[in-house]
Amino acid sequence: MAGSITKLTSIQRRLSGTMKFDKTWTEFKNGFGDPQNAYWIGNDVIHHITNRQPYSMCVIFKLNNGSIFHQKYANFSVGDESTNYQLHLAGPTSGNLGDSMINTTYTLNGMSFSTVDRYNDQGSVNCAALGDGGWWFNRCHVAFLNGPWPPERWFYPWYPTIRSVSNIAEVRMMIKPT
Repeated sequence: MAGSITKLTSIQRRLSGTMKFDKTWTEFKNGFGDPQNAYWIGNDVIHHITNRQPYSMCVIFKLNNGSIFHQKYANFSVGDESTNYQLHLAGPTSGNLGDSMINTTYTLNGMSFSTVDRYNDQGSVNCAALGDGGWWFNRCHVAFLNGPWPPERWFYPWYPTIRSVSNIAEVRMMIKPT
């Protein structure tokens, strides 16, 4: 229908220093925070939404200087808890941020979700515990949107474009039906 607007669903939002994401498996499963501030919608919710029909996903970084970077992935879904909320992500991809999730040596496609209390990473260390935040890790590289503020241990929010968290004002993950 001409002129129709597809509603975006925000599944994650981070505002500079407003909330730590060093949460347990159960907290990431059920969701936490405040949608008007910082939050994670919940892995069960993400699974249920993205497995009803095809979805795309966009990552958005807003910097303190007003710059905005984004990267869109044409295909996004998350498995259920029995798969450890396995990430399914595919292109094509577009945007000015650069792809740090699939077309990299350490692809996040196919990775299981890890938290401070549940280790599902491909590497030899629990990246979620090391980095103080749950995520789909592949040896702690190269995209990690749930690290700590202040940035003592938040490594590579979006390598190579965003190497430091000190200039980040906001991070969002948005999904919409394709």
